[in-house]
Amino acid sequence: MHRIAGLDPDTAMAAFGSGRGLALGGGAPSGYPGAVTGRAWASLAVFEDDVRTGSVPADVRVAMYDPEQWRFTPPEEKRDPGAAIERFVARCRELGYVSMVTPYPRLVTVHGATFRARPGESEEDAFVRSRITAVAARADICETQAQRLQHDPNAYRAFVVATAEQAREANPAVVLLSGLSTSPGRRATSELLLEAFESVRDVVDGHYISLSKGRYPEVMAAFLRRALGAD
Repeated sequence: MHRIAGLDPDTAMAAFGSGRGLALGGGAPSGYPGAVTGRAWASLAVFEDDVRTGSVPADVRVAMYDPEQWRFTPPEEKRDPGAAIERFVARCRELGYVSMVTPYPRLVTVHGATFRARPGESEEDAFVRSRITAVAARADICETQAQRLQHDPNAYRAFVVATAEQAREANPAVVLLSGLSTSPGRRATSELLLEAFESVRDVVDGHYISLSKGRYPEVMAAFLRRALGAD
């Protein structure tokens, strides 16, 4: 958010300020003016340890669980993400946090996982078949990490629609987001992001946007200007 604001403060404030945005993560500076403050955890175990030790900042209102097929999520959580998600959501409710869950489709490639892709099956197809999103939607906010497909608006929409149906069947009140990134394997353009955005305007409640490794804030700023009608 601060990188985008450094290029275009008016667009950043319009997109993220006035209570319309959720600022996740730490860093300096932390949070964003007018945005809800949140923190992300890739590990349920680390979240519970941070709660136990009082390490969660007092201003955090939203807690996000981001299980992925990476080193930050423990093997047992990757193998059975459904159980970890249920535990995370329950702990958030006990603690008074707004819960957010954003499982990555590549979880279906984890060796020994409860949800495993079949031979020749795409990660997205296996993810839909697994219905992990229905479990994730027990949270207050749920994101479909569809950004890998954003270069193909039709494929992006199909994946988001399929997971949205599962999410809202499980929890009609869930706030549903889909991912948009400046470089999910390839550099994006503002036009590409806008096409993906437009393809699901009737499906989702908002978007999780990211600068891949902090790169290309100018791309996201240009997209936001267009999405907000400033261009």
